[in-house]
Amino acid sequence: MNDADSDTDFATRPLPFWLLWGVPIAIMLSLNFIRPPAELAIGVLSVCFAWMGIGCAINARRCHRRHCYYSSPILLVGAALTALVAFGFVNLGPYGLMYVTWGVFALVMLTFVSEKLFGKYRGQKNAD
Repeated sequence: MNDADSDTDFATRPLPFWLLWGVPIAIMLSLNFIRPPAELAIGVLSVCFAWMGIGCAINARRCHRRHCYYSSPILLVGAALTALVAFGFVNLGPYGLMYVTWGVFALVMLTFVSEKLFGKYRGQKNAD
């Protein structure tokens, strides 16, 4: 592993990690307990996906983390698709928003497999 890559990786530093990914996930989870109006919840969900996607894009640019290259577009498409489903431009049935949310999270989790197979950072060979 290149030390320069790990030194600039926001995901390995507690404060940037919390601000870029922890806070939006906490906000999204809190929607289950607060139960705001649907329009507000949808807006918050979309903004949180975009927030995390932008965080991954910044992290990919800074340290070339492989997972971030894949998860950034997934999260940004998730933000857009959340809005499209929520406002009726795309109809995925009564549970469409739930399908999009869980689908985005499942795809993002799968992107970590690429780090196990090809190394954590772009240009790095797998150290395992």
